[in-house]
Amino acid sequence: MAKAIKARTPVQKRGIETKAKVIEAAKALFIEKGYYNTHALEIAARAGVATGTFYSYFNDKKEVLLEVIRQFYRQALDKALEVLDRDLLRSGEGRKIIHALIQALYDIHASQHDLHRALFPLTFLIEDGLTISRQEERSVIETIAAYFNNYRHLLRVTNMQAAAEIAFKASDEIVHRILFWGSQSDGPELLLELEDMLFRYLMRPPEAA
Repeated sequence: MAKAIKARTPVQKRGIETKAKVIEAAKALFIEKGYYNTHALEIAARAGVATGTFYSYFNDKKEVLLEVIRQFYRQALDKALEVLDRDLLRSGEGRKIIHALIQALYDIHASQHDLHRALFPLTFLIEDGLTISRQEERSVIETIAAYFNNYRHLLRVTNMQAAAEIAFKASDEIVHRILFWGSQSDGPELLLELEDMLFRYLMRPPEAA
């Protein structure tokens, strides 16, 4: 029998802020102690809320973890959309657009370096972790594909979904190698080569645009 869902989604400002405090407390503890050594009571205490308040928003710590994973992807997407301001897109300067997107992805990973290190293995170890990760990744790719489609006159590719997936996964892999896994090449040089590769793959030559 499926477990009854009792946690609620806050709609008032105070409830939204309280839930956000719980999530931030969980992030800090997952980094400091690791997911498996962190308990719901500790998360509530760190957030400065009663244990009952914790359970009014989350059924268990796994639900907090899944929300943290969702937030990581959504913040990365928000960061990317932030740099794609109207003036940059209207300029039609493909290399600048690609540079901005790669830099946004790098910046969000760098700013949450410790959290990403704590989260990444858990996406494979926790039930539903990989499912949530794939859902959020799909959302990022679909958003990129929509932007590609809106500005297809700048692009040489015709399959926007496939191009978006290639661009995202290639960028994600290089950023991971620079920040987490180690690379035989200099980080800034790798980013420049990535930028050049994606520019040549995605963009029409200026005279053809």
